[in-house]
Amino acid sequence: MKTTFERAKFEARNAEKMEKRSLKDLSFYDDVAALERYIGVPEGALRNIPIYGRVGAVDAIIAVRKMEKNSLFRPGLYYIVLADLKGNTEFNAKYGDTQGDIRIQWFQTCAIEALGTIKPSNYSAYLKAIGDAALLIFSAFEDVVRWSDQFTSLLKSMSAEYAQVCENENPDIDLDQQISDFDLRARRFAHLGEVRFKEASDPICLSVSQTFKIEKLFENEDLGCTDAVLSAVRPLLPDFGLIDAFNKDVVLAGQNETSRTHYLVKR
Repeated sequence: MKTTFERAKFEARNAEKMEKRSLKDLSFYDDVAALERYIGVPEGALRNIPIYGRVGAVDAIIAVRKMEKNSLFRPGLYYIVLADLKGNTEFNAKYGDTQGDIRIQWFQTCAIEALGTIKPSNYSAYLKAIGDAALLIFSAFEDVVRWSDQFTSLLKSMSAEYAQVCENENPDIDLDQQISDFDLRARRFAHLGEVRFKEASDPICLSVSQTFKIEKLFENEDLGCTDAVLSAVRPLLPDFGLIDAFNKDVVLAGQNETSRTHYLVKR
C-alpha cells in the first residue's frame, strides 16, 4: 500500500504528464477523477458532463489555474462579482439532492470556464464557490462584461446537455419536466470596493460582506451593479452597448445613506 507521501509523488508525476500531453488527445479527458484532482474542482464536478462538453470546460479551467499560479491574490480596489444559481432550493426539493448537486456543479463549472475562455485583459480571479454562488474579482470592467456574456452562453449550452444524463429513480417524475426545470439561470451583479485577503484566496473585508448582503435584491439575469460601479463605468456603457436601468434602493452595510442598485442591459 502506498504511503501518503508516495501517493502525493505519484499524483504530482501524473499532473506533470497531464500538462505535457496533447490536449487533442481525448483520452486526457477520460480519467475524470484524476482531472478533478488536477484542476482542483470538487469531486463529481466533471463526471456527469458529456465528453464533448467536458473538453472545453477542462481546457478553460486549466487556463484559469495557470493564471492563478502566475499571480498573487493582491489586495486592492476591485469589481467584486457575485453570481447565484436561481431556483436551486426548489429544484432540490422536487428532484432530490443528487440531481441538485449536478446542477450546482455545472453552474460552478460554467462560472470558472467563462473566466478561462475570455482570456481577461487585466487581473481577475475566481475566488471561491459558496454553495450555489460563485465569487470573482476583476480589475477591468471590460472583463466583467465579457465574463458575464460568456457565462450566460455557457449556462445555455450546459443546460442543453442535461438531457444526456438526466435520470430519476422516482417513477412519478416526468423527465421532460425535470429537464425543463434544470435550466441553468443565474443572477449576477458587481460591487466596487477595497478587497483584503485573510489567507490564500479568502477575502475578509467590508466590501465583500456588503456584496453578499444585497444578493437577493437582484432577480433578473442581466448584469446588475451598485451605485459605486455605475459611477465608475458610466462613460464606458455606450462602448459595450449597455444602458443602466434602476433596480432597487439599498442601505449598504456600514453606511447610513441610501444608495441605488441598477441593471446594465443591452440597448
